[in-house]
Amino acid sequence: MKLIEKPTFDSFRNIKIFKDISDQDLKMIYNKVECRNYEREETIIQEQTKGDNVYILTSGKVKIVKQVNDERTEVLGYYSEQGGLFGEMAVLEDKPRSAGMIADSNCEILTVTKDNFIQLVENVSAFSVAVAKNISQFLRETDERLIKSLKEENDQLRHANYMLQETQEALINKERLALIGRMASTILHDMKNPMSTIGGYAQLIKLKKHTQTQLNNYADIISRQVIQFTSMAQDLLSFAQGGEELLVKSIQANVYFQECCDSLDLKFVDKKINLKRDLKFDGDIRIDGSRFFRVLDNIAVNALDVLEPGGTFRVATQAVDTGLRLILEDDGPGMPEEVKQNAFKEFYTFGKRKGTGLGLAIVKRIVDEHEGVITVESSEAEGTRFLIDLPAVGYDLLPGSKHQIPIPFNKNSQQSVQS
Repeated sequence: MKLIEKPTFDSFRNIKIFKDISDQDLKMIYNKVECRNYEREETIIQEQTKGDNVYILTSGKVKIVKQVNDERTEVLGYYSEQGGLFGEMAVLEDKPRSAGMIADSNCEILTVTKDNFIQLVENVSAFSVAVAKNISQFLRETDERLIKSLKEENDQLRHANYMLQETQEALINKERLALIGRMASTILHDMKNPMSTIGGYAQLIKLKKHTQTQLNNYADIISRQVIQFTSMAQDLLSFAQGGEELLVKSIQANVYFQECCDSLDLKFVDKKINLKRDLKFDGDIRIDGSRFFRVLDNIAVNALDVLEPGGTFRVATQAVDTGLRLILEDDGPGMPEEVKQNAFKEFYTFGKRKGTGLGLAIVKRIVDEHEGVITVESSEAEGTRFLIDLPAVGYDLLPGSKHQIPIPFNKNSQQSVQS
C-alpha cells in the first residue's frame, strides 16, 4: 500500500457517495480523507482486526475473503461499486472485522479514520443518509447473491434427489426381481411336501389291500393336500404383499390337530421318525384351518431335516390361562443361540444347502395373523420346542395391543368370542 495524491475537489464531488452533499460539507470531508493505492493481492482489511478505517473504492475491484481454517481461505464475493463505501460496519459496531478484503486488481481507495468517520456521520446529515443507502444497497446485493446461490444449490439438490430416486427405483426393481426369484424357489421347494404326501398315499391305494375306511381316510388326506397345494403359491406370494384376509371359523381344536397329524404322518413313517400326539385341549378355536396348517407343516419339515431315524416329533395341546397352547417339539440336535435369535427372520437359513429362510418367517406371520404368540426354546443337543398360544372360544381378548392377549372367559363380559 502506498499513499497517492487525492483527486481534485471538482472530481471529488462526482464520487457516488458524495453526490448529494453540499460544497461546504464536502470540503470538510475532503480535508479528512487520504488516498491510497493497493496492488493486486494486497491485503486491505485483515479479518478479526479492529475497525480503524472506512474505505471508499474509486477504482478497481476487491474480493471479500473468510478464513476457513489455518490452511484455507474462502472467497465470499466481490465488491466493485465505484464510489461505494466498505468496511464501515466494524467501525459503527465497534467490533472486529468479520471478513477480510483483498485487492483483486490494482485499486485506488479513499480512507477515513474511525474518529473522522464518526464525526462526519454525527455532523453531516447528508453523509449519514448516503452511508445508510450504501449499507442498504450492499445488504440487498448480498441477499440477491445468497438467493441466487441458494437457488443454484437447490437446483443441484433437486437434480441429486431425482438421480437418487432413479437409483432407488432401480434398486427396488432389482430387489423385487430377487424376491420373485427367492419366492419362486420357495414355492417349488415347499410344493414337494404336499406332492410327496399325495404320491405316497396314491401308492398305498394302488396296493388294493386296504379296507374302505382306510381308503376313505387316504382320499381325505389327499384331498386336503390338494387344497394345501393349490393355496401354497398364493400363500407364499402374499408373504411379500403383507398377507391376506383370513377365513376363520370355529373348529374343535383336537379334531383339527388330529387331522393335521394324519396329513403329516406318512412323512415321518418314511423317515422312520416317531410322530407322537398328546392332544388334551377340549375346546374350540377360531382359525383359518388351511392357512394354519402351514404352521405345523413348516415346523414339522424343519424337524424332519434334523432328526435321525428313531427320533421323535411331538404335537401337544393343552389349556392355559390365555386359551390354547400348541407345543411342537423334537429331540434333535437343537439350535445354536445365533440361530434361535434369528429363527423368524426372513431369508435366514442355517445348515440347509437349499433353504430359502422363509419357512419360520411364514410361521410367525400366520401366528401373528391369528392374534397368537409364538416362542422358541432350544438348546444344543437337547432339542427344540415351539410354543404357540392362541385365543380360544370362551376366552376374552384383552384390548389395547396389536397382538391381543386372551384372558380367561367371563360370562358377564361383552367381549367374549362367539363361535
